[in-house]
Amino acid sequence: MALNPAVTQDRTVSRSPPLTRDSSPSPSISPTPALSACPPLDRSLSATSSTATSTASGPSIGSRSSSASAALRQRGYVRPLGVAFADSAGKRDSVLSLGSIAHLQYYFARTGLLDGKGAQLAKDPKPKRGPSDNHGGAKPKIRSSSGPVDLDEEDAYSIATDDDTGQEWDSRCILPPPTVSTYRHKVQYLPPPPDSAKLRRDLKKALRDAEKPLSTVESENVDALERRKRPQTSTEPGAKDEEKEPLPLKRSHTAGWYEIQGLHILDVVTLAIRAAKMYYTAHEQPQRIYSIKSEREIREELVSVLDALKRMASRNFAGGLKEEELTTITSWLRGVDKLITDEQALEKQEVKEQEKWQWLEGSWEGREREREWSFLNSFLSEGQLPEWAPLEPTKPVPTPFLEALRNGLTLVHLHNAMLKKSKRQFGEIKTFHTDTAKPYRCAENLRFWVKAVEIRWEVKVKIDVTGVVHGKEAAWPDFELAVLQWCQTAREGLTKEWKENTKNKRSSTFFAAFPGAESAGPES
Repeated sequence: MALNPAVTQDRTVSRSPPLTRDSSPSPSISPTPALSACPPLDRSLSATSSTATSTASGPSIGSRSSSASAALRQRGYVRPLGVAFADSAGKRDSVLSLGSIAHLQYYFARTGLLDGKGAQLAKDPKPKRGPSDNHGGAKPKIRSSSGPVDLDEEDAYSIATDDDTGQEWDSRCILPPPTVSTYRHKVQYLPPPPDSAKLRRDLKKALRDAEKPLSTVESENVDALERRKRPQTSTEPGAKDEEKEPLPLKRSHTAGWYEIQGLHILDVVTLAIRAAKMYYTAHEQPQRIYSIKSEREIREELVSVLDALKRMASRNFAGGLKEEELTTITSWLRGVDKLITDEQALEKQEVKEQEKWQWLEGSWEGREREREWSFLNSFLSEGQLPEWAPLEPTKPVPTPFLEALRNGLTLVHLHNAMLKKSKRQFGEIKTFHTDTAKPYRCAENLRFWVKAVEIRWEVKVKIDVTGVVHGKEAAWPDFELAVLQWCQTAREGLTKEWKENTKNKRSSTFFAAFPGAESAGPES
């Protein structure tokens, strides 16, 4: 709808085109969102201008602006917001430790790496502006669903220009350089693995807890068990067959009470089995346990107890514990207790034996060979080695000591015996020749020993195996030096392990007296 023609001050009618209202844009301008749209389209914006060729076109402004009143978003950089992780990802420390990458976005936006290099961020070529592109000083307008909104010159310039020079970055935004890592590593305290003393205490406690309900059941059924052991005879001629059957256990409780009792026994015996399994598998010297009771017997006893618990649970603990089940469980508990007692006796015997070893401590300066000779003799089950005398040019070679080690069989036995006394039992020589009548068998035994020494004790020795076997004079000095290096390294390693073991036993004794001190970790 056109308005009346414009009238000037001299009462003359102007011949210029009639003016139009702001609510009636030019047909050449892109359409704007509908008023009162459902759903509302507040984020969709378009700009109005008197010239259709303006660089601040409607779609360009609408894609880069969220609202007229709010600050415009800077290209390639958005302030970090709270992230909602999935349930599975939110429980992982590796996900929660990831920091923000806002400083990387800021860096890329400032350096122009995100400033329209291609793909969807590619910028359209900007036409050169002429003096007629000022639009007569009129302010551009943004039309939204709420109506037209005026923009200042700074806002219009920040929309129309997309260069870094035209952007005003927030001076309050202090971000680190892109080389800074924002990964927050959480140092978690991991307690050391339990030693044999702690595992033994836990096993004893579990055995005591399991013996309490079983002793109660056994005391309640003493009379019935004794009646079962008596001969079932009847003098009455009309005695029924049912009376000749074994008498059941005492049934003075209800089925619900038997179920509660059975569940309690199942729990405490299962915990005892778990403690025994941990003690067997995590033991520092399992060969000591297997010397008392073989591994096969230990596994068979565990399986028999588990089978008894399975039978109890399968009948829903009806009638309480049977005599066979009670005997199986109690005999296993007493067997484990006896195993611990025997092992402690062996430990005391080993401590007394170590006190007799003079080579553990003291000054042996100038008597190194005598000390290593005493060290080797402590690992021999039978007899002693000849005295270790040094090689001298005036004496014949080999010496009696080196001649005893010539076939390699004694070295193999000594190496395996040392491993049994060590906590790190690896590098055992399992394949060797016992019949050393052939020279090649002696050479292979020596090669087996050289490789085992290199793997277990990390000592690289070089000897002429063939020369030692055939008795060449040039091979004996290297052979003696190799044996001396091996003895010194093995003795120092075993002594260090035994001292640490003694220190751990003292700390375990302290923790046994103060149980609360063991569970306390370092201060965070």
